[in-house]
Amino acid sequence: MRIFSLLPLLFVATAACDYITVPSRGDAGPDSLASQWEQVDAGPTNFNAVAGSATDNVFVVGDEGTILHWDGTALLPEASGTTASLRGVAVASDTLTYAVGEQGTILRRQNGAWSADVPITNAVLNAVWANDASAAVVGEQGVALAFAGGVWTIIPNPRTDNYYAITNSNDGLDIVGSLGVVSHVDITAGSISAASLPGYTKLLAGATRWATGAYFVGVEGGFFFWAAGTATQVEGLPEVFLHGVSVADGDVWVVGNQGFVAKLPGGQNPTIVPTPDQRWLVSVYAASSSDLWIVGRSGAILRGPPGVRVVGDGGVR
Repeated sequence: MRIFSLLPLLFVATAACDYITVPSRGDAGPDSLASQWEQVDAGPTNFNAVAGSATDNVFVVGDEGTILHWDGTALLPEASGTTASLRGVAVASDTLTYAVGEQGTILRRQNGAWSADVPITNAVLNAVWANDASAAVVGEQGVALAFAGGVWTIIPNPRTDNYYAITNSNDGLDIVGSLGVVSHVDITAGSISAASLPGYTKLLAGATRWATGAYFVGVEGGFFFWAAGTATQVEGLPEVFLHGVSVADGDVWVVGNQGFVAKLPGGQNPTIVPTPDQRWLVSVYAASSSDLWIVGRSGAILRGPPGVRVVGDGGVR
């Protein structure tokens, strides 16, 4: 794998072992699962989100307008045209990507180049969802924006919750944020309505679609399946702050503080997968069951998962 950093991608030998349920945290010896992650040295930048449309079309965004693109061969920087920290990214298709962030920044990538949409708010924007025809963005202080018919509009919202993630389900678009709030966005109607997870009033930070519903993750190991307005809590995760969640081939991957990564086959029975260090991991994109991208604080970019991907002198195969 080629990268833009002056330091090469760290390749480490893969041991013939599988996932373990109780890892030795912090063990990055040559025979440990922790050592089998591919690590990208991209400098000290905080990376805030990762998303993609395929194994050869993945985007990473971070502080100071940082954007990286993986095209299947190299992870390279792209000019964003802004120094605003970018908090969220959504890949609508192979030819259309959105990134959002501080100061109401909304960027759009078409024909391989990024351009800025005219801002209609100066709020911090944390997450974006998009398809070829429409998009929705959410952020702090209850800000929610909709893109339809070629125009961005502010969705009126009586609440002032901070929103951190957005995803689609059979019911439409769901957003999550502080105090366990779950809100439903209707782009066509330009409306928003709120609900809550019963008995859970902590921050929800991540969301992803699955089957007819969505998975939400949050503080203290909060992990929920949400469908038709009903939440089912999945037990068994430690009380760590979970920031990101992604699904591929029926496997759910969650990431969080202190280098935490777990795999839940079918959304059940979590298996903890050790990582090389204790940096906060905040976003995950599962391109497939054998191609996982994770990003986080202080330059953390991991590619795996270990025990599945084979890494050697010739790269990943």
